[in-house]
Amino acid sequence: MRNGKDLIRNIPENRKKDIEKYLSFKGEDIGNLKFLEAAYLEEIDGFDYKFFKLSPKEASLMDPNQRKFLETAWTAIEDGGYGGNKLKGTKTGVFVGFSNNPLNNYVDIISDVEPGELPISLSGNLTSIIPSRISYLLDLKGPSMLIDTACSSSLTAVHTACRSLKSGECDIAIAGGVKINIMPLDNEIKIGIESSTGRTRAFDDDSDGTGIGEGVISFLLKPLKRAIEDKDNIYAIIKGSAVNQDGTSVGITAPNVKAQTEVILEAWRDSKIDPATLSYIEAHGTGTELGDPLEIEGLNEAFRKHTKKRNFCAISTVKSNIGHLYEASGMAGLLKAVLSLKHKELAPSIHFVKPNDKIDFIDTAVYVNDRLTKWDVNNTARRCGISSFGFSGTNCHVVLEEAPEIKYESVAHDSSAEIIGLTAKSEAALYELVRRYKTFLQNSEGICLKDICSTANTGRTHHNFRLAVVAKDKKELLYKLDFILENKFSGLDRAIGFYGKHFVIMIDKEILQQGELRQKEKLELTTQVGLLTEELAEQDIFDNSLLERYVSYM
Repeated sequence: MRNGKDLIRNIPENRKKDIEKYLSFKGEDIGNLKFLEAAYLEEIDGFDYKFFKLSPKEASLMDPNQRKFLETAWTAIEDGGYGGNKLKGTKTGVFVGFSNNPLNNYVDIISDVEPGELPISLSGNLTSIIPSRISYLLDLKGPSMLIDTACSSSLTAVHTACRSLKSGECDIAIAGGVKINIMPLDNEIKIGIESSTGRTRAFDDDSDGTGIGEGVISFLLKPLKRAIEDKDNIYAIIKGSAVNQDGTSVGITAPNVKAQTEVILEAWRDSKIDPATLSYIEAHGTGTELGDPLEIEGLNEAFRKHTKKRNFCAISTVKSNIGHLYEASGMAGLLKAVLSLKHKELAPSIHFVKPNDKIDFIDTAVYVNDRLTKWDVNNTARRCGISSFGFSGTNCHVVLEEAPEIKYESVAHDSSAEIIGLTAKSEAALYELVRRYKTFLQNSEGICLKDICSTANTGRTHHNFRLAVVAKDKKELLYKLDFILENKFSGLDRAIGFYGKHFVIMIDKEILQQGELRQKEKLELTTQVGLLTEELAEQDIFDNSLLERYVSYM
């Protein structure tokens, strides 16, 4: 976003070949296939089914939308430091924005290729199971629901999650959205808002529609007071939100400017803020002939009820970079806004050359931010709004504020050295985790080593393949991780780190008596931390308290 990159492109070759193979199987002519230009995920078929305790068959029959959301929700939970069994049995809710496209349906592919598998593919293709899958896997007891309001689905899911948190229905919420274009063929079936160039030229005079994209996003939400008490890493604060409906307009899919104004005003009332302190709006910004002028009119009408200031609030839209993610688009806008608050920068809205002549920007409260700028404010917190207006007529607006600056006291340890334990379900996955931690350490200014190690050791699930590294500071840890990335785990020098495998072996025994199968017993043979802790104990580089902390983590 910072670099103003246009992510619209041709379909990745591996995905193109998969589609051609499927259509050839159906007997269709693939000689003249034309694929849409879009912001594509590189792959949608890769999935670690073993990690999620699924069989290869069950995973292959699962809609890619469900697979990708499961992965991303898991990542969000671990990023928040709630991995392992921390959420097991808790009142954690799951709210997902998703809309099933009848022209882009995975179950139709199953029906063509493996019709006999349709009965067992049911749970993997029911849209209501997308949020329920993570609830089932982690034994979450809060509300679990799918939100479908077309383009505003995912931002409405955030609004619904916040209401559930406020009412006490749940203590923590996972809110997300997903959009994958399984069969992105350029056919003649259009809905009337498509861009002729595949690009979203929001608020530009040459705009004629929206591009398309795909993606999956998840957020972990908690009440602010509890997040501060629990010393969570806070990216931003949701100050308030609102949802409403267009009602009667010129057409059921046409926007209603009065409804857009009212949903923004209601979100401001819910946030209890002075709208004049807003300095950025992440716009819906579809780049359509009707949508853009009406959005600016509705936004300006809302501002005029509170201030007469002109051109004080920047606007841009992530759709100019990644196209319209439809049901996941509001969440994509929210993610961009959160990162803008975190980095205190406003990213450019690209493809903006000449202002739309149907919009009087001179007399409005907003201006299009078309270049990377520092997000400076005068004596107030940085605040912004995100708009998402549904093709269904359901509108949503969310108000954000930057996270409070909280200086947590580091966990007091006696030892001068720290230990970080990294685990994964395979050696390849562990190697990738080491690479990610190296990248994190290179960008972790202001975070002390003790906090990094404490979170890594207690906030992630522990798996079979394990690495322990001892370091006195971040520089030493970065050096050792870099060494491991270059030399892998085989024959790892103890001066660098300790690598081991921790397996639980399951053996099935059939006990036969009098010629009949009486029962099946499962004998669990479990190895303990064992070798790894013995090796650590032999080293004289840190004291026993550090070893005890490590054992307790494992």
